[in-house]
Amino acid sequence: MTQRDVESRIQNLVDGKLAPDERAALLAEIGRDPALLEIYWGYVVLECAFVRLSRSGASLRTEQTVIAETTRRSRRKGHIRWSLAAVAAVLALVAVPLHLIFFRIPPPTASLRVSPGSILEVSHIATGKDAPPPGTLMPGSRAKLDQGTLELTFANGVRSIVRGPADLTLHSKERLFLQNGTAWFYVPTGAAGFKVLTPGLIVTDLGTEFGVRTRPDSLDEVHVFRGKVEAGTQHGVKAAATLTAGMARTAGDAGDFSEIPPDREHFLTTLPDSLPHLHWSFDDGPHFATAGNNQTAAGSDASRLAGLENPQAFHKVKGRFGQALATTGALAEARSGWTGIEGAAPRTIAHWIKLSPGGPATQPIVGWGSHALSPFNPNPAFLTYLRRIETGTVTGVSFGAYHLVGTTPIKDEQWHHFAVVYSGRSLTDGRPELACYLDGRPEAMTPAFRTDILAEDGPKALAIQTLSSVKGSIPLTLFPRDWCHDGRTANMPLALDELYIFEAALNETQVISLFQQNRL
Repeated sequence: MTQRDVESRIQNLVDGKLAPDERAALLAEIGRDPALLEIYWGYVVLECAFVRLSRSGASLRTEQTVIAETTRRSRRKGHIRWSLAAVAAVLALVAVPLHLIFFRIPPPTASLRVSPGSILEVSHIATGKDAPPPGTLMPGSRAKLDQGTLELTFANGVRSIVRGPADLTLHSKERLFLQNGTAWFYVPTGAAGFKVLTPGLIVTDLGTEFGVRTRPDSLDEVHVFRGKVEAGTQHGVKAAATLTAGMARTAGDAGDFSEIPPDREHFLTTLPDSLPHLHWSFDDGPHFATAGNNQTAAGSDASRLAGLENPQAFHKVKGRFGQALATTGALAEARSGWTGIEGAAPRTIAHWIKLSPGGPATQPIVGWGSHALSPFNPNPAFLTYLRRIETGTVTGVSFGAYHLVGTTPIKDEQWHHFAVVYSGRSLTDGRPELACYLDGRPEAMTPAFRTDILAEDGPKALAIQTLSSVKGSIPLTLFPRDWCHDGRTANMPLALDELYIFEAALNETQVISLFQQNRL
């Protein structure tokens, strides 16, 4: 499509000449492309200039001729900024103050707050003194949430909780484009008609509570918890459906809908008071994770570790803080219902470990994801493990075909704290950006990989893409057997204490705080 075609479509949008489905599709495209968004706002400003001039009461025949020529030349050149400069000159002719037309900033459409530890970048169409106040959004504002949680409160009463990583653009008080992320929405009766767009979905509220998920390499999802919505797909056959409470759908690549079970696990409804995380203390009581209001799986069956009741495999011992979980060496695992952190989202695993003599040469400790490796996705898992090498038993972290092996032996029957921090980014050579800590200090790690999986693809194949929601994926599991291919009949005898999993990349100070105080 030529530049002229693009500008013609946008001009028709501003003039109100597009059909509703064409309008929705173009707005979604504009929300995804900053260059199109700039052109769109240029035409909006130009339209405002015409309206202001027509209402000024001045004799505009000469000036209108100039504007017509300006518009004609700007469209031929495909350069909207030139037309704005020319309009500014015309405004000077009729003594209309430029700032009244171009920089009359509307009141903020939404306010925002973030949970502690969140990393957020906000940009606006207007800049400098004309930008909206801190903590607010206006049409055209974009918010990129690398980690943490964001709360949006709209002027019309709509409220949303967005979990990172996320990328969203506010189109208007009634329209939000979610490029990436997991978001819960509450829409009061008076705000019915509020729309949420994703790359694959258009969701129109009809007075309800619903959630939307959109992630790279996964199908977009809509979950309805109360009331109802009108849902449509953006591509292919462009299916449409009215969904009521208890219904959920994915938008397929062909533009059709597939039914899925509604799932509240992924959606927060209040702003957390800390970074989202789960914490298993292994003290007395049920084997649930606890984490306040920052993770929906906390205190629920999703975080319960089934299998720890087996006395032949597990028992309690004195831990680094309170009690700890100890293994007898029997071949057993403890599995939760929590699917873990997926894709390339930031994360941190931290726990205490104490080894006893004996057992096999390797031992997975805690992890989730898929063990089905392929050149298309060689790193679909995420787990910590122990490995016996010539100098002793060391810590390690595996992502599938690529893993890192520590250098400091820890088989001394003492407690050691191990933490793995993944930023969600990759280094210039394609390796994932990771930091490992042993007893609060950076640990030197040696990379290793499966040459049968990675040899032909090179460094770019080292990117992490954890699969947690596909068939065959394993939820968070302690001592998982599915990653062991050594015909083992026993586990390493060891003790595990204070397991934390954060949906964020902790910094070194935070890791040291966990090591020293068992809290951030």
